[in-house]
Amino acid sequence: MISFNEIRRLMAMLPEFILLADTEHAADLLDNGAVEAASVADVEAAAAKGFGRREIFFSAHTVEEAGAVLDKCRLIADSWEDLVTINEAAAAANQIVMVGLRLLADGYTSNVESCWTTGQLRKLVHDIKQLKAVSVCGCIIVGNVDGHHGKELGKYVRSSYQTAKNMTYILPCTMPYISIAGILDAMAWNEAEHPETLEEFVTAANIVGMQNSTAFYADYYMQ
Repeated sequence: MISFNEIRRLMAMLPEFILLADTEHAADLLDNGAVEAASVADVEAAAAKGFGRREIFFSAHTVEEAGAVLDKCRLIADSWEDLVTINEAAAAANQIVMVGLRLLADGYTSNVESCWTTGQLRKLVHDIKQLKAVSVCGCIIVGNVDGHHGKELGKYVRSSYQTAKNMTYILPCTMPYISIAGILDAMAWNEAEHPETLEEFVTAANIVGMQNSTAFYADYYMQ
């Protein structure tokens, strides 16, 4: 785990992206970043600090969790079960809620307990459309990039962006935001172990970020 000061230094090399960090660093991110909360209490604490709904991300796994924060954050579904749960909470509140997906980058293996794949999306398109209280849009991209550096790590950023595009084609849906999880730890490892290739990664990542400004116009985060 790298320090927040180190994160700040790395993000200075990636001007095309916004920092998404955990709520421990909320005070340092107000007005220039966003937070991913680990609990309902974290969501409420971030909201109390002044973060708006679009600046707080939270994966809800129960109806109670989702119902408590419907108007306070961007809800993330890590699985089909989570999406059904959020739909139930939104329907009970007579709302339609935008929900993002934690989505595995095409061509990569997962490094988290639960996430969607584009293959799963293709199989569940009809079922997703039957959930009338949720509107799927946005994603947090995950993938195992252990040992990746330079151009290879830059390729992961490109693959993440393409996976987000694939999501919009499959469902179809809008893409108001994309976040790439774990990329800052990988960047720090790249700098420490293969400093000679760091510039290759930074250049590749920022090119993708600039392409975003003429394609999705999405909020583009690094975690």
